[in-house]
Amino acid sequence: MGLVSRRNWGFGRGASSETSGANGFRFFPFVLLLLAFSALGQAPSVEKVEPPSWWAKHTINPVRLLVRGQNLADVKVVSRSASLKVSNFRVNERGDYLFFDLAISPTAKTGKYVIDAIGRNGRARIDFEILPELDQRTNFQGIDSEDVIYLIMTDRFADGDRSNNSNVDRSNPRLWHGGDFKGITSKIPYLKNLGVTAIWLTPWYDNTNEITTCDKPWCPMASYHGYGAIDFYGVEDHFGSMADLREMIRVAKSNGIKIIQDQVANHYGYRHPWLTKPPTTTWTPPFEQNRFNNSSLLSPNASRNDRDNTLWGWFDFSLPDLNQNDPEVRKYLIQNALWWIGVTGIDGIRQDTIQYMPRDFIRDWSLAIRKQYPKFWMVGEVFEEDPVQTAFFQGGKKGWDGVDTALPSVFDFKLWRTSQEVFTGKKPMRALRDVLKYDGLYGDVNNVTVLANNHDTDRFMSLPGATKEGAKLHIAFVLATRGIPQLYAGEEMLMEGGHDPDNRRDFPGGFAGDAKDKFIGAGRTADEREMFEWTRNWIDLRRKNVEFHDGETTDLYYDNDAYVFRRSKQLVDWTSYAIVAFNNSDKPKEIEIPFVLPGSLPSGTVDFKPLISDREKITLGEGKLKMVLAPKSAIVYGY
Repeated sequence: MGLVSRRNWGFGRGASSETSGANGFRFFPFVLLLLAFSALGQAPSVEKVEPPSWWAKHTINPVRLLVRGQNLADVKVVSRSASLKVSNFRVNERGDYLFFDLAISPTAKTGKYVIDAIGRNGRARIDFEILPELDQRTNFQGIDSEDVIYLIMTDRFADGDRSNNSNVDRSNPRLWHGGDFKGITSKIPYLKNLGVTAIWLTPWYDNTNEITTCDKPWCPMASYHGYGAIDFYGVEDHFGSMADLREMIRVAKSNGIKIIQDQVANHYGYRHPWLTKPPTTTWTPPFEQNRFNNSSLLSPNASRNDRDNTLWGWFDFSLPDLNQNDPEVRKYLIQNALWWIGVTGIDGIRQDTIQYMPRDFIRDWSLAIRKQYPKFWMVGEVFEEDPVQTAFFQGGKKGWDGVDTALPSVFDFKLWRTSQEVFTGKKPMRALRDVLKYDGLYGDVNNVTVLANNHDTDRFMSLPGATKEGAKLHIAFVLATRGIPQLYAGEEMLMEGGHDPDNRRDFPGGFAGDAKDKFIGAGRTADEREMFEWTRNWIDLRRKNVEFHDGETTDLYYDNDAYVFRRSKQLVDWTSYAIVAFNNSDKPKEIEIPFVLPGSLPSGTVDFKPLISDREKITLGEGKLKMVLAPKSAIVYGY
């Protein structure tokens, strides 16, 4: 397979029409004849139907079904109901996958339906269900800059159901630890008390239960993280059932907390049946290690070889790539995203490794979701510390390729890294302003997601030079700057953790036998209580003051020690303002800034109100704003 020319795999403009049929199928009449002959006397069978359900009044109609089974080469697909009509039938060369469009009447009643796959030697039953629509008033609400996102690795947060703890070994950081949906449900009061308004959960697709063994340092290892799906329509049994997932979502929403699902449309787990028996010959590219030359995607001058490797190269042997240029793959992935939204009522999607998929696929995926759910929100992981690269993937502007991805948000990895470097003493304060000067590159900078940390990065307190004071200022900056803030479970408690998987330690108190319970105040040290209260206060500040919601940022002062900026938001008949000031030095900082009263305020009057104060002094007179900032401090004044 590795010797097959990439031109014959449907990639880019070089897909060969000489060896491929429509939709990426290759036809070998002699092989098909042999398959048909060998299937004589064997009845067709059905193993899996994807998607297993849909909705009567959906923007995607007909829906494309993928059916896996055996002896399907000669079947005819017939619906038993006039409400469901079958068309555009295809079967792959092995006869183990068939595709067909299913048109659903807008008057079709909710309930279960049967479609028959009829062959010469029998028939197989294809079960399908029409689902009721969830209430749009409480579901699919999207995420915006009024929200604060909290990232949870389900396996590492809390264990609420020990009956699903198969292969659990908490002594090994690469194996299952037992966290689940019921555990998260039990901790919703903690999250509500902290003040977060959305939780992002790492993937809950079903992953293999097998333990991978090898002679490498990372073995043995399990798929506790969720990024190696073996069933894109299944729920990971270590986490619970679909009913458990829905109950967790219900409880979260009843407490004002939205849900973001981590999806993976770029690759799948190597134990998925697709690897050895792909539905089409162009479903998965032949193995080639990705060289991660990511700038080849940004540059119109990149060679086709570099760009193809970046798009179609595998992460490693265990994560086979998906070919989104195969029309069947494209439809499958778009429908899969919509199905999860429709059956759970989630409010957002974090799309893993999004830059390794074609930009026109990102556009089609984004538009299809927003067409059905106009408020819905998606953020793509473009793990690059170059604002030009990350901005290239956010929607709102066309790139050199003429494509506007229509993707609402991307992560600002450059600002994250710079904030860490500043507050661990590696860079001066002015470095933050030097990143924010690139804000004009984004289609919508207020919809950029600003992370404090995530599950792929070293925790702040394990960085060289990290201190409690630096951690506090880092969190404060993430919550005060433009965009949508995203925290990582445990940062509010000064949790430590180095390189992966050390950065994925269990949340203390979420598991039976834990010596300390950090979910309650009595289980925290004095420093942990201080950090928790600090984080909660800054979250509360952001939520209560509209100038932090999709407002404007104006630089007022910056040097090696301090950064002062204004956040402002134009309302119907007035503008709301806040001054945010950071002093990262070990000494008090005196700052004098020329200050002109905004036109929305009466001439000669201004009333500064401390929103968050920390031993500061601030005065206004003679057209100048004077501040005395305490060492290692952050203040916010509104006016």
